[in-house]
Amino acid sequence: MGKPTKGKVVTVRGEVDPAVLGGVLMHEHLYCSCRDWVEGPTPPDRVEMVMSYGVPNLRKLHDDGCHALVDCTPMPWRAWPDTYLKIAEAADLHVILSTGFYREMEVGGYWVERPEQAIWPAVREKSIEELAELCAREITEGLHGTDVRAGIVKLGSSGAELTAAETKAFRAGAAAQQATGVAITTHCTASGAHLSQLELLTEAGADPARLIIGHTQGHLVRETDSVREWMRRGATFLATNLRMDGDWEFWTDFVAVVRRLFDEGLGGQIALGLDWAFDTEQGPFLGCSFMPPPPFRYIFTHTLPRFRKLGLEESQIEQMMVANTARVLPVA
Repeated sequence: MGKPTKGKVVTVRGEVDPAVLGGVLMHEHLYCSCRDWVEGPTPPDRVEMVMSYGVPNLRKLHDDGCHALVDCTPMPWRAWPDTYLKIAEAADLHVILSTGFYREMEVGGYWVERPEQAIWPAVREKSIEELAELCAREITEGLHGTDVRAGIVKLGSSGAELTAAETKAFRAGAAAQQATGVAITTHCTASGAHLSQLELLTEAGADPARLIIGHTQGHLVRETDSVREWMRRGATFLATNLRMDGDWEFWTDFVAVVRRLFDEGLGGQIALGLDWAFDTEQGPFLGCSFMPPPPFRYIFTHTLPRFRKLGLEESQIEQMMVANTARVLPVA
């Protein structure tokens, strides 16, 4: 197929104009088999769970002007390509699929019992060039011999500084970004990690305007000055896990910071996502264990109504969910 078309967004159903996306959920997981190292055909019972519980809620997103989501599950934890096509067609949704690599997890955390379980072994075994080619091929040719293509690169790091394996993955992701023109989205939860991620990616040649630094709601509130500096250089900061059943003080502060950044002319560098997932994090394949229901719609039924009560303006919500995503997702 070759390099994707400049100005288009690569979805599992093909390239589309960013104008058709409407609102976009920028960090979700339609499927994440996060204990497996090999991708294969999706088990039918798992497909049925997503179709029966997830798809009816995905269809309702259209009522809120949301017609797209970014699935941030990297290889090798994804569903088989035909599963994404089935979901996207049933929900009439634009699904932007990820290629790329997850972070090196801490031994003793999650299901990681030994160092060799901490990151996909291919990241350690392959060269930067091989990893970059793997990502680029999924963007330009498709996944597993199909026409279903990835439209974004997913990367992640665990601590304030990247490990050797994470550094290799980030350099490979930066090379794939340069080769294909798609954006990069990251897992970035540790304090200060936004700096190490952005510095490495840009040093490796990635365009700051194509970088989405994820899970950074805490960084926006507690590390605003350094966030502000990178926003001015073009980076987008993605707030996720927007659950409204606790830490009301934090979300009050969050909305105040977002309003202040808008006043400073930096509102164009903020995006929103839930991180709702069908996953195996707890062992069995289940609906999300770390975000409340309803699947994927929670941002419209719970989050945004409370943000409005805290003073977030409709134009600011529109900017973050529609205009900002239409800027960062198309191929450059």
